[in-house]
Amino acid sequence: AHPTLRNHLRAAATADNPYWNPAGLGWITSNEITTSQTKLSTDSDLYYLSYVRPALGGTIGVSWVQIALGQITITSSEVDPNNQVQNLGTFSYFSNAYLFAYGRKINDQLSLGLTGKYLASDMGTVTGGQASGYSFSPAVLAKFKNLPLSVGIVIDDIINQISWGTGAVETFTPNLRLGLAYRQEKLGLFSLDINQPLKSNYAPSLAAGFEWRQDGCLALRFGYADGSPTAGA
Repeated sequence: AHPTLRNHLRAAATADNPYWNPAGLGWITSNEITTSQTKLSTDSDLYYLSYVRPALGGTIGVSWVQIALGQITITSSEVDPNNQVQNLGTFSYFSNAYLFAYGRKINDQLSLGLTGKYLASDMGTVTGGQASGYSFSPAVLAKFKNLPLSVGIVIDDIINQISWGTGAVETFTPNLRLGLAYRQEKLGLFSLDINQPLKSNYAPSLAAGFEWRQDGCLALRFGYADGSPTAGA
């Protein structure tokens, strides 16, 4: 998602909700599907597919995210007489996340959701380079009766674990995300995003965005994220 719209997606009902905010699934009333493929700056490929469907008194969502990096060179740990490392071959790296989400609207102002993730990584021929794990992310989405304001809260990976083929077991720091979206019909959509790792000595990061639409066919977007201005049309 474009940085200027991240918080809007968290506070809206779309097929992206299993990833951004599963509580938003509570407002979905029809089947939706979305997919994308992106080349990242690290020369890796990002693949994404998500499908949501009303069921079980709410809405369920299934998503897949993969980061793939091919033909990584394996080099020797020691140098030769010419002070050069030797190429021993190549391997590819794949990291997958399979998301299973459920969201349900409690009333016209509140919905709850939960995303469970199965994580799998594979470094090909590297010994011990295979890993699997899991995480859970609860979420809340609130809308106000008399204000065009929505507030989304997600605790990413509140419970998590990854086990490697070497026997090592890792956990990573949960992250609290707060997204606010305010829509003024004559002006546009304003949004604010706050990310706070749940660990001492970690400062929060902020992002803000604005979107202006004309007749449903043109949108101009401006924002600030990761220390830089952003824009899109």
